[in-house]
Amino acid sequence: MPLAPAIDYTNKDYASLRQAMLDLARYRLPEWTDQSPSDLGVLLVDLFAYMGDVVLYYQDRIANESFLPTATERRSVLNLLRLIGYELRPAVSANADLTLTFKPVPAGQSPLVTIPQFAQFATKATSNGSSASSGANTPQTFEYLGVDLTIDLSTSQVKPGANGKTIYSGLPVRHSRGVPLQILGSSTGEPNQAFQLASSPLILESLLVEVNEGAGWVPWERRDNLLYYADNEGKVTLSGPDSRDYYVRFDENEVASVVFGDGVYGKRPPVGTNNLRARYRVGGGVVGNVASGTLTDAKTTIRLLDAVTNAAAAAGGEDRESIDHAVRFGPLAFRSGARAVTLSDFVSLAQQAGGVAKVRARSRGWNQIDLFVAPEGDTCRAAPEDLKKRLIAFFEDKRMVGTFIHIQDPTCVPIDVTLNVVTEYHYNAETVRQSVEATVRELFAFKNMDFAKSLYLSKIYEAVEALQGVYAVTVTRFRRQDSKLVAIEQKFGKFGVPGLDELPQLLRRALAVDVEPDGRIEIGDYEIPTLGNLLVTTEEVVR
Repeated sequence: MPLAPAIDYTNKDYASLRQAMLDLARYRLPEWTDQSPSDLGVLLVDLFAYMGDVVLYYQDRIANESFLPTATERRSVLNLLRLIGYELRPAVSANADLTLTFKPVPAGQSPLVTIPQFAQFATKATSNGSSASSGANTPQTFEYLGVDLTIDLSTSQVKPGANGKTIYSGLPVRHSRGVPLQILGSSTGEPNQAFQLASSPLILESLLVEVNEGAGWVPWERRDNLLYYADNEGKVTLSGPDSRDYYVRFDENEVASVVFGDGVYGKRPPVGTNNLRARYRVGGGVVGNVASGTLTDAKTTIRLLDAVTNAAAAAGGEDRESIDHAVRFGPLAFRSGARAVTLSDFVSLAQQAGGVAKVRARSRGWNQIDLFVAPEGDTCRAAPEDLKKRLIAFFEDKRMVGTFIHIQDPTCVPIDVTLNVVTEYHYNAETVRQSVEATVRELFAFKNMDFAKSLYLSKIYEAVEALQGVYAVTVTRFRRQDSKLVAIEQKFGKFGVPGLDELPQLLRRALAVDVEPDGRIEIGDYEIPTLGNLLVTTEEVVR
């Protein structure tokens, strides 16, 4: 009697399942000899193998989506991290500082001008309707969110400009846009009612939810959850059945929902018709990191305003937290317990604040912490004042008592790179040069750099030599811009070596190379390398 076929538990695809069932059929039903594709039994085997393949695929997906390291869907990562109290960060708005130029004050008129709250400034659209600064379909709008600001054009608040004009610098604005008052809906009195906001991405701190409890509209308080909340002094308060609390939940598509309590943890809104409403602003994302000199359109009429611009690029705009970032930093945030004690706590928590691309912490004493922060954007730059203030406020209830936090700017270190490329004779030299330049710029892109990241000459050779049309390449300069340059003749003079002009051309070219001896550029702990002067020259290979 033939032996029963062995069961292979790794057979999970269509072909393996089909073959396993046919092998079992030969053992159990030896009289079934016609196993041609036209046989009804074979058809049934094919159908079962197909269904088994589909079921096992989803079975594996469910298993993978149940664990953080293997989850690939945003919804799965959201739900897994919520188990440890970590919410994926929504998009963050960019900040910019504006420079306003005012016309001369006419005789007999008041020198006082007012910048109203929610005054709007925008990038101008190009002829094709897109923003000149970001390539978005619409111009990017920034708002002044502070209280009404009165500027006296006759005092030291402003600086003198050309032709009797005056200049006011440092008006903080944020990438945001107000939306009309939204009626969320009607409360049914059920527990944990949720209502979606119509517009996104939501600027969370701008949200104001009001409930009509019968005697008028009453604002409710936004909390991180409906179990408890901690005030600025660290006092923990439980959400009870009479607590007018709600929290905001984001789904995988960044749509925000307002969630109310169940009557035990958080009060249920009273039954009513259209008795829930919300005011909020939307904005955020890297699209708000507009270039310098592009915020030139004042949407709000301001008396005597002649021109407006942003001297520096907007910074801090960040898209919603990616899955990779959440998988990496979510467990670290849980480990810190929302308390900043160690240097790694400060780093992991700062990454959650939003608008922070890279951060490094340093202790200058038992109660002095320096946070070196590089804001989101395409280049290494100083953090805007608004971002610094937001970070200080973010750590207020997380730092230890008596600990002082100082937000510092990173030191951006330009690296000069010069390359001589020998091109293949059948390639256009200018096309190859542009390709090499783009490759080097990508190597030094801000997203690929970090604090204290040493740079290696071999990486440039590896990237450039892989390009089509490159026959050979020589890096003739690879050095920090702030390093001291010693002339080659001066080096020769110390050892009594003949002058450079007296040497053969091959040796002259080799000795004129200005690179670090070991092909490595060291970067300090609080420095970030950036690309300085880049020069690419080409010559055609000798046939």
